[in-house]
Amino acid sequence: MKLCPSDRVSADFCDGNDIMTRRIILLVLLCSALRAVAGEFTGNKLLEVLGEDRNGAVCAKLKTEYLLDKAMKNPELGIKLTVTHDSVSVITALTLTSGGHEINEIKYKEFNRELPFGISFDDGEETLIQKLGEAKSGGDDRLKFKKDGITINVYFKSSARKKIAFLKFTQNIGMVGPYRMDGSHHAPVVAAAPVPAKADASTRDSRIAAAKAATDNTAKPAANPSKTVSSLPAPAAAGKTSVATAAANKSKFYQAIMSVIESGEEEMFKDIQKTPSARSNFWNYKYTYGTSIAIPGEKYNMLYSFPFQKSQLDFVSVLEETDGASASIGTKYLEIETTLKHDFPNSEGWIYHYTVNPEDPKGPKDFELKNAKLGSIVLDHSVNPYGKHVLYLRFLLQYD
Repeated sequence: MKLCPSDRVSADFCDGNDIMTRRIILLVLLCSALRAVAGEFTGNKLLEVLGEDRNGAVCAKLKTEYLLDKAMKNPELGIKLTVTHDSVSVITALTLTSGGHEINEIKYKEFNRELPFGISFDDGEETLIQKLGEAKSGGDDRLKFKKDGITINVYFKSSARKKIAFLKFTQNIGMVGPYRMDGSHHAPVVAAAPVPAKADASTRDSRIAAAKAATDNTAKPAANPSKTVSSLPAPAAAGKTSVATAAANKSKFYQAIMSVIESGEEEMFKDIQKTPSARSNFWNYKYTYGTSIAIPGEKYNMLYSFPFQKSQLDFVSVLEETDGASASIGTKYLEIETTLKHDFPNSEGWIYHYTVNPEDPKGPKDFELKNAKLGSIVLDHSVNPYGKHVLYLRFLLQYD
């Protein structure tokens, strides 16, 4: 069938439209590709997302530049951010992968832009030491470095440590504010934490007597006691101080607690784990291990895997154990509670929660100190069906 002149004009117009549409699509794809290979966040600048609010302006720019999904990752570009699961969601870790690495059963491609600190995925152990300094710790196929306020966990493709599988960057434990390469990432401080005044003899004796009365009760716990919680909010930030200076002024108790948090969040406790150590314990945990950490005031601590030997390791510090109700539980509780409040004040981002213990409603309340970036420290008191009491510290940390 022959086309009339008007039909030919219409067909030519459609062909022209189709070509224009294709060009627009190609232009959009090209712009997306260029945005993925050239932008603001590259090299050391990438690290400045650490400590930022996931809903803030900095993360919004990074999310647009790297086309991150709702889970703050883009496997196609080899990038993943770890976000705290809290009311205030902040970025705690940046993971960059070489090709073929899997995270949570999702395969990631290679991150093909400039890496922080001049690292290359082809770097072996010796080259990394030249760039980052001596490793702080390691395992068969991993090394941990610290540089300029950043902890760099390097995971190799094999125990030969010749090529990198992926890199995980975190701020050094103790830094609260968003990271800045110029060093202005110091933790905000509202006011100096007040040093608790020493209680006079009558006050101290009355508190211990109250604790003794609470722990000496013989009444059976209610079947479903109501849970009451009180909390103290962290105040708004104002002013700056040096984290290094603040940490240097802290007690050995503080330093030991922060070592536990750092090990848990960065190494899953592998770097403090010692050989298996069968130990009788309140919970009858079977798979227990000694550690290289000692917390002042504790009886002992241990790592344990529950319910299976291959289960995730957890840490517990036992402060006091008694075969029945005893004033020593209340006395130790007051001692550790005071120390925790002094070393981990509201002004450094710690929020306090008290919860009635359903196992012993009249006994010491569980005391939780929560930090948006670091997780929680819990001073916990438990009673088993045989009347045995235990006072201990446990940790709720931020994991991937």
